[in-house]
Amino acid sequence: MATTHLAQAIDVRPMARPGSPEADALIQRARELQPWLREQAVLHRRERRILPETIARLNEAGLFRVIQPRRYGGYEMSPEVFGQVLVLLAQADPSLGFAYGVIAVHSYHMGFYDERAAQDVWGEDDAVLIGSPYAPSGVARRVEGGYRLSGRWSFSSGCENCQWHFLGGMVEGEGEDGTVLERLKAFLVPRADARIVDNWHVVGLQGSGSKDIVVEDAFVPDYRVETFPIADWSAHPGTAINTGGLFRVPFLPLFTRAVSSAALGALEGMIDYFSGYTAERLNVLSQRVARDPVVQAALGQARATADMLRTVFERDLAEMCRIGELGIRIDPERFNLFLLQSANVPHLAQAAALDLVRAAGANGIRQDHALGTFHSDILVIGQHSSNTPRTWATNLGQMLLGLAPQA
Repeated sequence: MATTHLAQAIDVRPMARPGSPEADALIQRARELQPWLREQAVLHRRERRILPETIARLNEAGLFRVIQPRRYGGYEMSPEVFGQVLVLLAQADPSLGFAYGVIAVHSYHMGFYDERAAQDVWGEDDAVLIGSPYAPSGVARRVEGGYRLSGRWSFSSGCENCQWHFLGGMVEGEGEDGTVLERLKAFLVPRADARIVDNWHVVGLQGSGSKDIVVEDAFVPDYRVETFPIADWSAHPGTAINTGGLFRVPFLPLFTRAVSSAALGALEGMIDYFSGYTAERLNVLSQRVARDPVVQAALGQARATADMLRTVFERDLAEMCRIGELGIRIDPERFNLFLLQSANVPHLAQAAALDLVRAAGANGIRQDHALGTFHSDILVIGQHSSNTPRTWATNLGQMLLGLAPQA
């Protein structure tokens, strides 16, 4: 097993996992929302955002609290529960599943911040949501007590539903000989200091509302700035008070699963839709489409792909949970394998989805059917910068060959 030294002693209270009553109840709430969310998906695409009533229903069900720290009103459940909820939402509406993954993982990220930052965000309302992005699009200069931050960030999923944002940037004059990842910081900024630019006109995930964020010379106090991505949980002040195993889970592997797993849900939703739509349909020659071997093979392969992706998904999240509860660190080889398997999801799902679109013939391109929409959503998920397999595959291949990774 790819582990190294034990970390400092932690609270080893087990996280609620699938199979426990409280976790299963939360997962069931997500499942029960699916019929309504399928109807909402049409509205989300049309409005190019997640509607407030959808956020309200998810909040009422407690879904945004799944990996939020307990001390701030969260359930602090396992990565497995988070993943199951995300995929269920994405089966009904990939845009919502993707935005949910991004927003919910930010509540987990807050667990690494100074308690003063958490009080700023949740002191009056522990249901407040946090957006991003972390891309290094901001420039900050140090001033007394903190930083002045400016920049423009693209692809802020669900931004109109969030009152705070994690925004990536670098500090002028600090560590300029280092790499971007060595210099990158996440600045926690209130919505009041940011402006949303409505420029989300895209071929898929329209409902995610991933618009631009602009900040102009906003003051960010020191305690609302942390290095990103998180490599060593013990280097962040929040883990001194959020001592459960969830906050010892390897951060980047869980984060990447948050932005790739909606593709798995989308493929599973597409398979269900294709099966129901095709079962009794007749072609132009009045023959049952379901008897076409090409159709059968495409559906069978899609189902096999989804099963493979789900098996690795569930195994990896279970291992992340175990790592967190034991407080151990994983070696670089396992770390990169986690990231590669996550990044592969939308690309493998897209190949299967495209075969289903082709098997549907001309009906696969109709906007009044969900097949093309599912495929386009999966395509756009694969365009996220974290879902680039080559980097992690190259790193892993170098390690297996006994070479030091260059990336």
